[in-house]
Amino acid sequence: MLITDYATIGLSLKAHPVSFIRDQLDMLRILSTKATNNDAVNGQSVKVAGLVLVRQRPGTAGGVCFITIEDETGFTNLVVFEKLFETYRREILHSRLLMVEGKLQREGKVVHVIVKKCFDLTKMLGKLVQQPQEDLPVLTLSRADEKSAPYPTQNKRTQVREDVAKETFHNGRNFK
Repeated sequence: MLITDYATIGLSLKAHPVSFIRDQLDMLRILSTKATNNDAVNGQSVKVAGLVLVRQRPGTAGGVCFITIEDETGFTNLVVFEKLFETYRREILHSRLLMVEGKLQREGKVVHVIVKKCFDLTKMLGKLVQQPQEDLPVLTLSRADEKSAPYPTQNKRTQVREDVAKETFHNGRNFK
């Protein structure tokens, strides 16, 4: 039902998508945004993950990219410097579920993570998509969602499920 909600209206009244994979993130020692913002100390190395909401790269920021991610507990602001942006361009621009490692920086009530490494965890969202069934709404899966060329390295059902997840969980708003 969560996937159907996101596919049709872009949100859900049920739990946040990241809450369904929180156990897996905990095993990877990835903090929630609430723990990052409230409990981590200035200068601490942290790992945090969330759905990408906004990517901004203002012309006046000297190549710095600002990203806001969201999980089931809140928001975290990320700062990616130009050299690192070039290194992780693909992950930053294409991830729907982004995980970063970096140093927490706290200035009064303002908290952000200075990013050192980026990882695209979008495939984890594919696990939220159920196997295609005949009674699912057309918006979640149709014959047009399948590619005409065979999938070279993956099971076709797995790939279709991941493709549906990518279409359902929209990209964050990006700079142009």
